[in-house]
Amino acid sequence: MELYEARKAARYSQDEVAGKLGISRPTYAKMEKDPGSVTIDDAQKLAKMFGVSVGDIFFASNDN
Repeated sequence: MELYEARKAARYSQDEVAGKLGISRPTYAKMEKDPGSVTIDDAQKLAKMFGVSVGDIFFASNDN
């Protein structure tokens, strides 16, 4: 699962997520495009917000 998919499944907009993290929407959008730019702290916050594990978002393989 990608960050975008986790956000959509949790029914959040980019603006809502950015507000909860205390960052701008463009900064959050960059996180979705480049997950390697996400700090460990933010990764943990995002996983908790979306109700998934950090591994589900950042370390899962897209191979089925």
